[in-house]
Amino acid sequence: MKETENKVVTPFMAPAELKARQAKALQSSEDIHVGPNTQLSGGFTTNGMMIVDGRVDDGDITADRLVVSHIGTLDGKAVVYRAEISGVFSGELLASDEVIVRPTARLSGNVQCQRLVIHRGARIECTFSCTPEPGQEGVSSAQEPATEKLVERRKSARQLEDRKIFLAGVGSVLAAFGVLALLAGLKVLLT
Repeated sequence: MKETENKVVTPFMAPAELKARQAKALQSSEDIHVGPNTQLSGGFTTNGMMIVDGRVDDGDITADRLVVSHIGTLDGKAVVYRAEISGVFSGELLASDEVIVRPTARLSGNVQCQRLVIHRGARIECTFSCTPEPGQEGVSSAQEPATEKLVERRKSARQLEDRKIFLAGVGSVLAAFGVLALLAGLKVLLT
């Protein structure tokens, strides 16, 4: 993690708790790396990155970033700021920012995040819950009136089309009556 990136695990925290964690993160941030051909289980906490190239069973992870490489497997729960899954993840993933699911990923369980990126080829069997970023709540509500206007225009266009069809039908009926009246008048004149 770069020095300029002072990001901390912040899954949906109150501002006071967030500031306390950020201050603690400035003091230390060490990465944890589970190497290839390594199998571990249990809880891991770091203000840095958790990199899984091996296997973690029944994991309880708290980290700034989680990276499960294409040869890594993680089974358990992870609470992180950002996650990138290229290998196998099974369990519950809570990310206060972004989750990136790479093409080689196999994901199962529950994922809760603010932003989600899924690459083509990833195999997914889980439920997602994506909450908007604090600044994007206004964007969604700003888009709603535009959506409502579009729906209203389509509804008006549909009603106009229905009226045209109705009037065409009425016109056809009147034309038929007009032809019948004309024929009846001609019959009277000819007799």
